[in-house]
Amino acid sequence: MIVGHQRIWEYLVKSAKRDRLAHAYLFVGPAQVGKMTIALELAKWLSCEENNLDNNPTPTLSFKRRGGEAEIPCGKCKPCLSIEQNQNPDVFILSAHQTDKNDVLKNAEIGIKEIRDLQHKLSLSAYSSLYKIAIIEEAAALSGEAAGALLKTLEEPSSHSLIILISSSWQAVLPTIISRCQLIKFLPVAEADVLDKLKDFTPSCATSKVSVRRATPLCVKGVNTGGNLQKSVKLSAGRPGRAINFLREPERLAEQEKEIEIFEKLLKSPLSWRLEQAVKLSQNMITAQEILNQWLLWLRDRILEISGQAELVISEQKDKNILNKYRVTDLLSACRAIQKTQSILANPSFNAKLAIEVLMMKI
Repeated sequence: MIVGHQRIWEYLVKSAKRDRLAHAYLFVGPAQVGKMTIALELAKWLSCEENNLDNNPTPTLSFKRRGGEAEIPCGKCKPCLSIEQNQNPDVFILSAHQTDKNDVLKNAEIGIKEIRDLQHKLSLSAYSSLYKIAIIEEAAALSGEAAGALLKTLEEPSSHSLIILISSSWQAVLPTIISRCQLIKFLPVAEADVLDKLKDFTPSCATSKVSVRRATPLCVKGVNTGGNLQKSVKLSAGRPGRAINFLREPERLAEQEKEIEIFEKLLKSPLSWRLEQAVKLSQNMITAQEILNQWLLWLRDRILEISGQAELVISEQKDKNILNKYRVTDLLSACRAIQKTQSILANPSFNAKLAIEVLMMKI
């Protein structure tokens, strides 16, 4: 289900219809904003049996749609379903996200072995589609050797391959890789668009098996979301995936409020306590990135309040006196420090604990 990003989707579809798809794309934008969803939907659309209406023995994309249908994958044919279940022989997904023995999601490094294996798969002819498609989730997690090997593939692409790299920060991706990809920037989705798509969302419905983080809804009808819809969408700050997570697990809303309270306490606390928090925060990079996003949202809202635009505020301020000691320039500096730290944390080869400790000294 695509939420927002209509111009990006139309651009990609139009490029495919004109046979002008780039050999490699870099999707950049906030976590859970919809980058992976668009990548998967494009893979499905390029493989969809509805695009091979003549049932040719050799797959071709005629791009003739029945009855003027919207140009989205049917979601019902064998290729579409196999991509949704991560079982399609022509679509390969590399992810830096793994679960440990306690089922806790952690960042890992994408190594040279994974890239060599991917290169071999891309060198083979497509099995049932026109393309061999590789999706690399969190490109910043590529090791140095892996990035070098991938660079060779990007420099000498095969005519039937499409590579989509995904990252929450383009600064964390090697410049040589960026220069060989077409950059597509994903912005937060309008609140009204997220509300419209999720108004009938069913938290208990089946989910995609492609990633434990994405949880793409496959059914969205008729359930009471317990009055959390408006709040979930508002606190998601334009990131549909985060809104879905809030609806599926309402306890996350309470967790977010708790993290805001900790941040407000952190701003008033001595450095020793801040450094203790740095140790805790550095233990799980995925959780750390989410918490830093919450801090950014809090800072953004306080800047709006000081600037007289309280109607745009999303997060509630717990301590009403905390802003007395801060100017807008101070808050902006804190935002920049957090964003820089997020870029560092996107690369697993960097010292996360040290980066967060430096952040604690700056905010």
